Amino acid sequence: MQNQVDNQKENSRLPLSEAGRKHAWKGQTYVVPRPSRRSIQLKASALQGLQRFDGEADARQPITVVVPALFNYLPAEVLALGWLNEIDSLATIRNRMTITAKLMGWDPFTFHTRHNLDSFYDSTIQAVRETWLDEGALHSESIAETRRRFGPMYDYYRIEPRLVENLLIQSSLMDWLTVRASGRNFRFHVMGTGLLSALVWSGALPLTAAIRTAAKIGMAWDGELSGKAEVEIKTAGATLTEENVGWRRLHLVRRILEGRERISLSIPAYDLPQVDGPSRPFWYSATAKSEPLRIETPQDVRTALESMNLASWSPELPAPLVQDRRSGRIRGWLVSPMHPMASACHWSMYNFLLATPASALLFLDHIAVLGPVTPLPIPSTVFKSRSAATYRSART
Repeated sequence: MQNQVDNQKENSRLPLSEAGRKHAWKGQTYVVPRPSRRSIQLKASALQGLQRFDGEADARQPITVVVPALFNYLPAEVLALGWLNEIDSLATIRNRMTITAKLMGWDPFTFHTRHNLDSFYDSTIQAVRETWLDEGALHSESIAETRRRFGPMYDYYRIEPRLVENLLIQSSLMDWLTVRASGRNFRFHVMGTGLLSALVWSGALPLTAAIRTAAKIGMAWDGELSGKAEVEIKTAGATLTEENVGWRRLHLVRRILEGRERISLSIPAYDLPQVDGPSRPFWYSATAKSEPLRIETPQDVRTALESMNLASWSPELPAPLVQDRRSGRIRGWLVSPMHPMASACHWSMYNFLLATPASALLFLDHIAVLGPVTPLPIPSTVFKSRSAATYRSART
């Protein structure tokens, strides 16, 4: 799969066209550990003991769930992670992808699965594609337009479609977690471009306006990175072709995602949409090193939008909220296992990876219960053992 591709140092010594050919995706097999109720319960009980010991526990304080700038490191990954086995999540994501296709003319599902070669992914993707085609959720015109606009493999990290597909998936999972929380006391801390997902979740920005905003910002940032790629090509004395620019742009984004390069790109003021105040407040940090801001008013939203930056795609871990710093309160990470930030869930016993419905429900039942809340019924289907793509050091 895409995270197992070329070695950057090797490619830097190759002519650009040859580097592009060396960047062919490789099929891989990944294994996800089956979520264990017992392991989560043991971890929760140990943590509760520590909180009683340090005297800092306060049942009135909500638990923080961190929402990174990108939920998934690679498109196509979410379809194999188990979320689409949860019918409510599937229906929401499908509906939002259909809205996007009608609005933008291209299909997020086709982009999301365009350059996948993994055999497990193929079987899952094909089943979903056939179902959605039969239901009329996918149309040949939007599929063709997606292949035309994002056909080459170097378009895999184009920012415009990546921002849009992240918005659809991330906001859907935030909604899912909130509904399933059923009164549990937690708050979201959103990073960078994940702000758009939080604005849809909180009601501060309509979905269609958020999609248009993500597309405009993405096109602007794609243009900026293409300009940087052209400068690199000229400096290297290579031929300036569309393919060479595309591969250079892909490598730039990949270095940002892996934390090997920091590129600061902000959004022009004229791209800002009209916003309302959020019906559900949340915390926001422009980058991992930025001081968190509580978003409660329309002015807070506008200020946050103005600070949004491509640099937030770096996998740096954010500092905890002020309310969490003394008690070391639990933080759940709403991020896929293949994202580099997923490793935070086992750096500390206070961190939990909320990458699948099973792990999220275990978190809600055994960690996020700070009062007399009746545990949620957990569908047995979400605990069925299955293979899927995962970040290799993830432990859920």
